[in-house]
Amino acid sequence: MKLDVTKAWIDKKFQHERQLSTCRFSPCGTYVIAAGCDTDLQRWNLATDERVSLSGHPGWVGDFAFHPDEQRLYSVDYHGGLFCWDYRQDSPQPLWKIQDAHSSWVRKVAVSTDGKYVATGGNDKVVRLWTADGKPAGHLRGHNGYVFSLLFHPSGDILLSGDQVGSVRQWEIPSGNQVRELDLTVLHTRLDNFLAHVGGVRSMAIDATGNLLACGGMTNAKSNSFCPGDPLVVLMDLASGKEQAQLKPSQKADGPINSLRFLPDGILAGVGEGASGASLAFWKTDEAAPMHSVKMTSGYQIDLHPDGLRLAVSRFQTNGRGGNGRHSTAETYISNDGVVDIYQLHEKPADG
Repeated sequence: MKLDVTKAWIDKKFQHERQLSTCRFSPCGTYVIAAGCDTDLQRWNLATDERVSLSGHPGWVGDFAFHPDEQRLYSVDYHGGLFCWDYRQDSPQPLWKIQDAHSSWVRKVAVSTDGKYVATGGNDKVVRLWTADGKPAGHLRGHNGYVFSLLFHPSGDILLSGDQVGSVRQWEIPSGNQVRELDLTVLHTRLDNFLAHVGGVRSMAIDATGNLLACGGMTNAKSNSFCPGDPLVVLMDLASGKEQAQLKPSQKADGPINSLRFLPDGILAGVGEGASGASLAFWKTDEAAPMHSVKMTSGYQIDLHPDGLRLAVSRFQTNGRGGNGRHSTAETYISNDGVVDIYQLHEKPADG
């Protein structure tokens, strides 16, 4: 099959009764796993559609990432925990867990390309480095806002962390020395009448050259209540540390670009959110407007299958209520639903 994002079509849908904010394909290609406003991770077999839950977190799961050995998965939660799993087991149980890895919400986790290090970050504004077996390996301090995004450079000796106030910091690994700070403040808004910061570097992706960094979020926030703004992707040249271009979705949306991924042909895929809808967009990096986009409800993460031809997208789906928890009893939280769409990024076969 030839990669062609303009022919993208949904092959499968996996639905869960809680919102799913993060999703990824396993490196072995057998599973798609998703998590979010739930204490469990959900694992679906792509061939059989069988679902298995990974249970053990005491609170909502903020993020997870795979080790390149195709055996381990690391997940973090809003109680400050870091868990390690053998995700292939029939009934997966944690191999180990650090329930106080952070003092507050852990929003992101990333694994180095060589598998030696795990990085975590969140609301305590500290990036923590761990060995693959869970031993502390360093505290990277300097952020002035919540850590929203983490990304290891393909070289393996660089970690990038993006925060709430539009700063991307580049760290040397394993020393933890800060090399420089990249200015992404275009993705941050704090007006005089705002009660809090709005925006931040919500997502990052690096192209195959290792020099083009895409940073997603939003700009020009209009208020501090529902936080509407203009979704934006900023392309940074890592050699110079300078902004190279800005990309915008063509579909109407008023929320941030939550996830980005470069495809094998150099096309950048991104997904965002919005009160009235959003889109899955595909950009050529030398053109501000998408070459193709698919309108959808608010999206949270995308991931590329190891075959390079399938894309997983986690998104919001209402189930008839006006908002999370509404029409429920005081003791019961009722979430809206989550969906993972599996897109095929090629022309649909004539027979199917």
